[in-house]
Amino acid sequence: MKQETESTVKMRDGMTIHVTRYESQERALSAESLDLLLLHGWPNSGQVWMPLIDALLLGSANLRFFAPDLRGYGASDKPETGYVCETFADDVVDIASGLALEKYALVGHSMSGKIAQLTASRQPLDLSALVLVTPGLLAASPPADITRRKAIYGDPRQIREMLQSWTGHPLSGADIDALVEQAVSVGRAAWNGWLSPMRDEDFFREIGKIAVPTLVVGGGKDPQRTEDELRRGVVAQIKEAEYVRLPNSGHLPHLEEPSALASLMLNFFSTAAVGSGAL
Repeated sequence: MKQETESTVKMRDGMTIHVTRYESQERALSAESLDLLLLHGWPNSGQVWMPLIDALLLGSANLRFFAPDLRGYGASDKPETGYVCETFADDVVDIASGLALEKYALVGHSMSGKIAQLTASRQPLDLSALVLVTPGLLAASPPADITRRKAIYGDPRQIREMLQSWTGHPLSGADIDALVEQAVSVGRAAWNGWLSPMRDEDFFREIGKIAVPTLVVGGGKDPQRTEDELRRGVVAQIKEAEYVRLPNSGHLPHLEEPSALASLMLNFFSTAAVGSGAL
């Protein structure tokens, strides 16, 4: 069984971020633990990581998970401004500091894959590894028509259709219902902020500064990010990066194939000697 604890962390600009901590009740207190700071994508919340957390805990009880709702999302504050990549990277640094994480792996999905890369490029002293799940590019994203995505804000039916189109195979009814619930709770400024300007912000010059072991996970059926884009725009640019693919996954591997993704991550942590004493 896992324990769940909720807390809040203050950002440097006064915003309050909601964080949920998960850990196994069987975690060996004498063993070294590896902390995972899990950053959700657009338009989700920290709750989206639950299936992956359960799968990871089956493989190792000595992991701790910290799943924040980013500003504008979930139970966190929803200011009208601040939706740019550098502010989110500042928030990640403040969250890690506020939680007193001394050795942690940063996990980012989609939008937060871009945020996680920018954070890692600053070379935080306590960051030990980076996992990027179908991530956004640190460079500007390829052009896309965002008009419809802006227009469907707050519309559960159209949001459901959009999210269902992202997967390689259907999600369970409970999972898609949870995704829709998370999406309709997003503040409008946060909803639009990723679509513009964050997708178009270009930090490609910073990617070579990432200096920790990095796992990049692509989905063979991802309609949002091609594997070629990930190989050229992410993996080839990070010195210690490796690429793995889940051929049957779309854009949401942590929901589509949580057990397979958990196995890839645990193997990565082990072979990269990240938290090896805990696994």
